[in-house]
Amino acid sequence: MTFNFAKLYEQLSIEKQSRVSVGLDPNLERIPKFISEQYEVSDIDFSANIVLAFNKFIIDLVSDYVPVVKPQLAYYEKLGWRGYRAYEETVEYAKSKGLLVIADAKRGDIDSTAKAYAEGFLNERYGSVSAVTVNPYLGKDSVIPFFEQSHKSGTGLFVLLKTSNVGSQDIQDIPSSAGGLVRDIVRNWLFEESATVSEGYSNIGAVVGATHPNEMTELRTSLPKSLFLVPGIGAQGGDIREIHRAFDANGQGAVINSSRGILYPNSVTISSTKEAYIEAVLNETIKLNVQINESLIANGK
Repeated sequence: MTFNFAKLYEQLSIEKQSRVSVGLDPNLERIPKFISEQYEVSDIDFSANIVLAFNKFIIDLVSDYVPVVKPQLAYYEKLGWRGYRAYEETVEYAKSKGLLVIADAKRGDIDSTAKAYAEGFLNERYGSVSAVTVNPYLGKDSVIPFFEQSHKSGTGLFVLLKTSNVGSQDIQDIPSSAGGLVRDIVRNWLFEESATVSEGYSNIGAVVGATHPNEMTELRTSLPKSLFLVPGIGAQGGDIREIHRAFDANGQGAVINSSRGILYPNSVTISSTKEAYIEAVLNETIKLNVQINESLIANGK
């Protein structure tokens, strides 16, 4: 079967009754000791080994409950090539467990470099992921190579549109000389790319933060064929009760990401037992699935 990110995500979300993505953001200071104590501090691979072991631990726990994981590349790149190796091994391990993988890379550069990034992340020849996040605010020529690679390979894109951070308003909400806001220019590009999809969702979607519920409603209406990747629930302050705004009338069309809330539950610490940590991670994962479903049901979706 030809790879099609949007269709595979919908299939897995229905099978698992889950619309959750687990963000794999391995913070060395918060990884539990029952993992870190397995390795020697003197080992030059110490940090990367801990990161990979923690990721595999989390993936094993959540793979039956979620369709997607989303490694944030900054946490791996800061560890140098060993960290990037841990990222690549994490991707392959997640794929071996039947999960889709979104590389949260937020790449954005001039057209020739963007083409290299697009091929690096989305070309199976180089070990592609299922989807990648892209920063479009350098201009349309910086995202066209990603659009082209997505169309060619069936892989997914999530283009930053209205992000969850407070500073998103500094650029994204500035009035544009073309009319509307700067982010409306990006929205129009996404509408054009997704308009040809006859049924279901386009592989080219948008990042829309849960911290902006009113904008989410507006964008869901104006981008009926675009999947939304929704960060911002939990630590960033997004209200889970408003999450229904990201979905269509059938309760489809969005991937809700949780990173810290699942990786580092408040009920445990780095000194907690393995058994306690397992219980806490599973509880948080299942709870988020339930909360999303409750929001959808309460709003007739």
